[in-house]
Amino acid sequence: MTGKRRTTGSGASMRRRAEAWLYGLALAGVLAYLFYRSLPAFFLLLPAAWYFSRKYEAGKKREDRRAASRQLRDGLLALSASVRAGHSGENAFLDAAREVEFLYGKNSVMAEGFYRVSARVGINMPLEKAVRELAEELDLPEGFSFAEVFGAARRTGGRTDQVIQETVQILSGRLEAQEEIYTLLRGRQYELKIMKAVPLLILFYMDLTSPGFFEVLYGTLPGRVVMTVCLAVYLAAWALADRIGTIEV
Repeated sequence: MTGKRRTTGSGASMRRRAEAWLYGLALAGVLAYLFYRSLPAFFLLLPAAWYFSRKYEAGKKREDRRAASRQLRDGLLALSASVRAGHSGENAFLDAAREVEFLYGKNSVMAEGFYRVSARVGINMPLEKAVRELAEELDLPEGFSFAEVFGAARRTGGRTDQVIQETVQILSGRLEAQEEIYTLLRGRQYELKIMKAVPLLILFYMDLTSPGFFEVLYGTLPGRVVMTVCLAVYLAAWALADRIGTIEV
């Protein structure tokens, strides 16, 4: 099952990378058309396409991690509720998997993760080891924190149910705070995306409504120099907007 997940994850990563490159190449093509009306300029803008693709892929990864964090929060709450109901740790993970499946679907990250924990316990893997492997697969700080506390409680013979409830309460509070911060930032990030698109939309509008208006900028050396300066300023502003809008919590 683990091997299958790795293969699937590799395929998803390749698709994401291809999608990111298509995005970067398309944007480079738009810039080459708007600023130069030149095919050679497109090839000169390939480094910019690489930058755009990297930023696109990084943004998608951040979205995936945030989605996984939300699912982890709800999964831990379901786990705590199952433990309070008197179920053992092994059965609690199965209950949590069903709850997350109901909320996010069978193919969601945490539903698959909790089901893998139950499956590994079913083949006589210690529960704490299965939880640790899940944390490594998720690669989330909260997942590692829970795995460490849970493993320590199992090894020392402490009250696992109480440890789970207390740890889940702390981690879910932290995850909820992060989600609130992301919600506040999301509006600003959308504003930055609109601001980055406005100059390109203005050029498109001028090109459609006033054909030939920019010909002097495309057909003469001074015009190309001016457009190159404008493009450099635009790309610098784009990079600055990315730095402002990328805030890790």
